[in-house]
Amino acid sequence: MREADLAAVDDRDLLRVFDRDPQAVEEFYRRHVRVLGRYLTRAVGNPHDAADLSAATFISAMESAARYDPSCGEPRAWLFGIARNLVAMRWRRLAAEGRAMDRLGGRHDPEPDAYEQLEDRMDADHLAGPALAAVPGLPPAERELLESMVRSDLTVTEAAAELGIRSGTARMRLARARARLFRALPAKEEEGR
Repeated sequence: MREADLAAVDDRDLLRVFDRDPQAVEEFYRRHVRVLGRYLTRAVGNPHDAADLSAATFISAMESAARYDPSCGEPRAWLFGIARNLVAMRWRRLAAEGRAMDRLGGRHDPEPDAYEQLEDRMDADHLAGPALAAVPGLPPAERELLESMVRSDLTVTEAAAELGIRSGTARMRLARARARLFRALPAKEEEGR
């Protein structure tokens, strides 16, 4: 396909031809690389590591595009799921390396804040799965708003304009969606258990 033709092609259709159309891969990459990079930079706190994870995410997407199931959500959410898994693997690997270095006497224990940050990130990764699984069960208007915000990296006001609804209506839908997703999360375990 020509580049001009690809601009109008839906992400799902791009994924269908990943294995035989390098321009489809390039278009998908172009659409999502910036927002994915911002997400990964926030997730790992280092733009260099985020760039490595971004490349790994797109490579993994290319390798698994044939297994993408449209009934499980939007392609962008699928891509971010891949990225989230890679971030979790990175944190687990870093924690294991830290423990190994400690056993070998190769470094001092990190500050307690570093452990708390790691636990917070692991908790967030643990909670992301149930939250994402609950998205298809949201009322259509709430789901459409969330998907619009995620798909195009929009603020609630920008998503409202895109959907042709008032900003206040969009904020109410977002609040309701957040409340429903929060109820879908597993109960937090008490400390010491």
